[in-house]
Amino acid sequence: MNIILKKNVESLGAVGEIVKVADGYARNFLFPKGFAIQANDKNKKLIEKFKDEEEKRLAEEQKQAEMIIKQIEKTSILFTRLADENGHLYGSVNEQDIVNELKEKDLIIDKHNVKIEQHIKELGDHEVTIELKDDIKGTLKIKVEKEEKE
Repeated sequence: MNIILKKNVESLGAVGEIVKVADGYARNFLFPKGFAIQANDKNKKLIEKFKDEEEKRLAEEQKQAEMIIKQIEKTSILFTRLADENGHLYGSVNEQDIVNELKEKDLIIDKHNVKIEQHIKELGDHEVTIELKDDIKGTLKIKVEKEEKE
C-alpha cells in the first residue's frame, strides 16, 4: 500500500513522502497513530500542507532551542559538595544534578542534552557543553565549592 507520511518516521522517511508499506502496518499502526494517510489523489493535494506545518514546527523548535541556549550561556551554577583536603569530591556532579539546577532557574532540558565525558569529581570551575540540537550548542559554567562540615 502506498501512504503519505504526516510525521517523520525514522525507519520510513520524512513528512510528505510517499512510501510503500505492508497493508497491515499501515492499517494497524501508521493510520491509528496519525503518522500517515493513504496515498490517493485527494490526499496527494495535502502533501504541501503537511510539509508547511512540519517546517513551521521545526522553525519554532529551532527558535526555542536558540533562546534556551542564550539563557544557559548567561547562567552559571554553583554546587557545594563534601571534598577531601586535595579537592577531590566525595561523590560527583552528574548530568541529572545539572538538569535539576537548571530547572530551578526555569531552564528545562533533558539530561541527554548535557554532554560531559565523565562526572565532575574535582573542586573548581568547569565548563559543560549543552547540546539541544545538532547545530545548537552552548557552554554552561559550573563552579564546585567545598561544603564546610558543621
